[in-house]
Amino acid sequence: MLNLAAVKKSILLLCGCSALLTGVIIDTVFGNKLDYWIHDSALVFQQRTAWKYSAIVVLDDDVPYSVGRKQALPLFAKATERLIAAGAKGVFLDARVSKAQEGKMPYAQCIETDGSVRWSTPECSAAGNNQCLLNNSESGNAPLKMDATAIPFFRIAPYLDDKDEPEFLLYDWEAADAIPIDGLNVSDRLVTKNTPIARWLDLSEDHAVHQLVKFSQPDKFLSLYKSKPTDELCDLERHCRRIRLSQPIYETKIKGKRLIIPVSLLASCDLVIAQDTLSLLKDKVIIIQTAAPNESTDLVVTAMTTALLGPSLMTPGPQYLVDSIETIINQDSPQPPPYWLKMVLFISIAIISIVAGIFLGQASLLLLGLGIFILLCLLCFYNPITQLWPVFSTLSIYFVGAGQLVAVHLFVGFKERKLTKQYIPEQIHSMLMALKINESFKSRRCHAVVLMSDLAGYTTVTGLLKEPGLILELMNDYLEETSVVLHKKYNGILEAYVGDLVCYYWSNLDKEDQENPKDHLEMYKKALNGAIELRELQKQFFLTLQERYKDKIDPETLNKIDSIIDAGIGITTGNVIIGNLGPEKATQKLGILGDPLNLAARIEGLTRLFNTDIIIAGDFLGAIESSGLKTRRLGIMEVKGRVLPETLYALGRSDDERFSASNIAAWAQWIEQVETGSHESLPVCPSCYKKDEQTIKDWLTRDLLSADGVWHLDKK
Repeated sequence: MLNLAAVKKSILLLCGCSALLTGVIIDTVFGNKLDYWIHDSALVFQQRTAWKYSAIVVLDDDVPYSVGRKQALPLFAKATERLIAAGAKGVFLDARVSKAQEGKMPYAQCIETDGSVRWSTPECSAAGNNQCLLNNSESGNAPLKMDATAIPFFRIAPYLDDKDEPEFLLYDWEAADAIPIDGLNVSDRLVTKNTPIARWLDLSEDHAVHQLVKFSQPDKFLSLYKSKPTDELCDLERHCRRIRLSQPIYETKIKGKRLIIPVSLLASCDLVIAQDTLSLLKDKVIIIQTAAPNESTDLVVTAMTTALLGPSLMTPGPQYLVDSIETIINQDSPQPPPYWLKMVLFISIAIISIVAGIFLGQASLLLLGLGIFILLCLLCFYNPITQLWPVFSTLSIYFVGAGQLVAVHLFVGFKERKLTKQYIPEQIHSMLMALKINESFKSRRCHAVVLMSDLAGYTTVTGLLKEPGLILELMNDYLEETSVVLHKKYNGILEAYVGDLVCYYWSNLDKEDQENPKDHLEMYKKALNGAIELRELQKQFFLTLQERYKDKIDPETLNKIDSIIDAGIGITTGNVIIGNLGPEKATQKLGILGDPLNLAARIEGLTRLFNTDIIIAGDFLGAIESSGLKTRRLGIMEVKGRVLPETLYALGRSDDERFSASNIAAWAQWIEQVETGSHESLPVCPSCYKKDEQTIKDWLTRDLLSADGVWHLDKK
């Protein structure tokens, strides 16, 4: 036999391991992609609130609208020059500029105190034929002209063209020697990872962020960019790292922890006006935005745009770059938990799922799953750095583990239900299922009708057959053909099969009032009519015995069995106790106990001594009359093992010769004289009752009749 405990342990281990493996596979294949919607919300919740190492300079409303983007380039150059001189560590011009500039147009040199623009205009020189030869304006020769000391700390986005013009043309001849060998161009590209939403910063060496961090932290630069296990590989095989974002700002801010400075202040014609603002930007790296902060250009879709309950704002490109710089220097990139901690989490949840699957119901499992989800979300939201917890992978472990246990429970439940239906009477099953969880059945007193039927000659039959398989087949065929009608048609409750004996009872178990006469009448009618039909089926089975088993049992043995096998039925009524039978901590059976069972067994045995198939004891008069059945009084008998006597009756159909009115009357006269002591002049007993007459005379010789007309039987 299988070791059930070992099987259970194996199933639990298999469920736990498969759940754990599922989570690990999902985490390996998808990473935290399935958790973006949660992580985005968590990152918005733990958004960056300060730019400690960087700031932005923007084109503001104080620069007149008459100044175009190209015409404003000298303003940005002047701001850069002053920033570097004031202690800023580096400047990045986030603009695509063409090397081929239009020198013959005016350029803004600075902003006057009254808000007007000081222009650098092209000059006209005399030419032949009294014509004007238009020369480049001073700034038109080099729109980004700045002091050579500022050039090494200045970088610009890739140029709009790939022409071979020398780079210094934008910065003037004097800057040629200051321009690095690899040039001033750095990339400002965004990196993504199979999604249009920007969540990563580019770690490439040619990126503006890389150069600006190098400007800001020359001593710590290498350690800041040291590869981490949590670094990722984004699209186009570019190394990247998760970024911590700040909420987008669409206005200038010269106060607070995140500075967006108007270029009109830094490029003022009056240096004194610029000094106060320049002091705010000391030791910072600066990104210059050539558009107004509220212009819808260079906007990036980020978590701030898509996150649930987020601000639903797009992030300006320069602000995304600043957040990238701050993420690198502060080393506060959102991180997943360490691998070992993730495995501890996965294993713990796998164990929890199995334990929960064993002890909790489906509703409780869902609530626990919701609790785990909330806990994981809290870890994402409230841990300042380790925010990228594997929510979906962890939940998949829980639900796969618990789901497997639920499936096992359902499978076992279906099997148990099938077994329950096969081995427990439907009425008992319904009564037990109506109990509340953890409520045990309490024994109760109820009124019942008990029917017992036993095979005559069963011991001899088993001795003749010898083969246990044949005996079992015979008994199962017999019960299938006969007793099954009692519960299928007459709603009888099976109490037990004991060898060849079958015991059924009828009781209104679900009713509080056990003394209702109408309920009793219905029970009695079902029991009596069931007994009549049971007896007819028994006779039919015995008649077909020879044909049924001619190929399985030898003719001689079959003839002997056919000659001796028969059955009797005993029916009683009275009060019984229904409750749990058996030791409390071992296998129990819900059954009935009481005098009606003992009496039914005794009177069933009396059918061997009388020419009747069914003997009843109890007040069945109303049920008998309404069912059209007949009875014949056999006498008042005190069966062995019982103190109180009972009047016993033979039960049968009215079309049976044994229950004709004349025969019943003749028998009543005969038995009455026997009971009154007039033995010498007994009337003639009907021939159909010869067996009954012989039994009574035998009892008389054994002196079993008392003076009060009660038969005191000394044998079972």
